[in-house]
Amino acid sequence: MIRTGALACVAVLLAVATPTSAQAAPVWTLRWAPNPATTGMGAWESVEDDRADSHPSAGAHIKVSGDAYRFDMHTVDRDTSTDRQRHEVTGNRTSSSSSLRWLEGETWRVTYSMYIPSSLRATTSFTHIFQTKKPGAGGAPITVTSLRRVNGVQTIEHKIFEPGILVGRTDLEPLQNKWIDIDYEIKIGDGTAGAVRWVVRSGGTTIVDATRTGVDTFISDRVRPKWGIYRSLGDTSGSLRDTYLLLRNLKSYQLTSGSPTPTPTPIPTAGAVSRGRPATASSTEDSGFEAAGAVDGDPTTRWASAEGSDPQWLRVDLGRSYPISRVRLDWEAAYASGYRIQVSDDGSTWRDLCTTASGDGGIDDLANLSGAGRHVRVYGTARGTPWGYSLHEFEVYSG
Repeated sequence: MIRTGALACVAVLLAVATPTSAQAAPVWTLRWAPNPATTGMGAWESVEDDRADSHPSAGAHIKVSGDAYRFDMHTVDRDTSTDRQRHEVTGNRTSSSSSLRWLEGETWRVTYSMYIPSSLRATTSFTHIFQTKKPGAGGAPITVTSLRRVNGVQTIEHKIFEPGILVGRTDLEPLQNKWIDIDYEIKIGDGTAGAVRWVVRSGGTTIVDATRTGVDTFISDRVRPKWGIYRSLGDTSGSLRDTYLLLRNLKSYQLTSGSPTPTPTPIPTAGAVSRGRPATASSTEDSGFEAAGAVDGDPTTRWASAEGSDPQWLRVDLGRSYPISRVRLDWEAAYASGYRIQVSDDGSTWRDLCTTASGDGGIDDLANLSGAGRHVRVYGTARGTPWGYSLHEFEVYSG
């Protein structure tokens, strides 16, 4: 889960004191992280696959494909309303009998990677690929991510559906035929009590980071997310094709352990002094999992250590000494339950910035650190799984 430095990491040189308001800040708690290979379609509260039985010869339109969920859409497919097409999944199922409930006053965050092929084109009418809605038949969406033609240009956008408030928009074509990453936050509030943040990243570069506050993000009962392809047949641009959509690395987080903030919590996305710097590690599981994979800004790559052995470490050379204020660790499934963040001037003698024995994976966002050095490393002292240690991202911030 995402934690602040005061909650996840004990500062070595600071005396114990009464918790401050900064130490009591809300943290992101991981609530849902399905693995397609093991969770399968049981990840979803409900599945809307060819509800009209319009194309049974195609078999399942929504299915597991490798490490991703795949949504196939054909031009002959029809929804129960025959002027549109719909293959979608809803909600975050956590067991055979329960799903996450996103309630008024709560703040939720979903992150996922998405592959939009060039055959899935923006249209002059609606083509939604993500929605938030209340459960039940009928009713308008609360928010939507859509592929829309604007003045003839293909775009991807996010809106508060009613009254059509644009949160953010960017050109679609540069984001197609590659994996991109979405980071989406919603504070569920009635009237003007809601807020939304929509972040789009490609290859570690932030393309969109847009926020809307003072908006209505609640209808009734509860809110749940939906993914898939839901599009109108009323397109006038000739853009409807047989196509598909891929999703992977899906996670849902809830803001907990403090008073919900009125606006989405900032997430470090740029300015890491470790980005692209030389990195080394105590060991590597196999080819393709070298240390550089954790400092390249690409959340689809990673470092993985040899399995079954403690301790293990990953270090980065910043090129010169920096004051270190923040370290962000994005763990793969093989995480550390115990680790230290250390700095060094020469790469030989190390000083602890902080240490923890209660790591639980996900993202550890360690803020309010105090120290300086040219070399920074995460030193794993205890594995949280029988495997090794593995990080998608190891980001060091200065300032």
